[in-house]
Amino acid sequence: MSTEVRLGTTPQGARALFFSRRYAHPRSAVWAALTTDEPLAQWFPGEPKLDAAAGTITFSFPGEDDEPEVAPVSEFDPPRLLAFHWSGDDLRWTLEEDGAGCLLRLSNTIPDPEWTANIAAGWDTCLGDLDTVLDGREPTSAPGPDEELLTRYRTRFSADQER
Repeated sequence: MSTEVRLGTTPQGARALFFSRRYAHPRSAVWAALTTDEPLAQWFPGEPKLDAAAGTITFSFPGEDDEPEVAPVSEFDPPRLLAFHWSGDDLRWTLEEDGAGCLLRLSNTIPDPEWTANIAAGWDTCLGDLDTVLDGREPTSAPGPDEELLTRYRTRFSADQER
């Protein structure tokens, strides 16, 4: 399976990356991996903890001196929609049933265009790791950016910006 990525704008006019990926797992399993602490920490950056009742997600990064960041959840409609504001970005995750599987869509606003390729490469890797976790295996991606993927997205998005 591969992740489809495109650059565009949100209905509110913000520049954003839009990702879509089909998983061969039911929506309930993908939702659990998106919102439950243990599987979420296996594929998502850091160690996020969703507190749906409080309407927040807390992001911790073990080994870093930074204080955990608490992000407000702006939309929460299980098992279809999770949206939150994190470090200046608005992220919106939607899940649709797709036969026996599920279609995940993610939009991530881009406050700084210089980070477009980094964001694309990062989520591409994370969404691949999510597939691995859903299959019951441990992700094997290395920490830090995948330089080959990063180069590919830099080339792609610099060509898009020249048009």
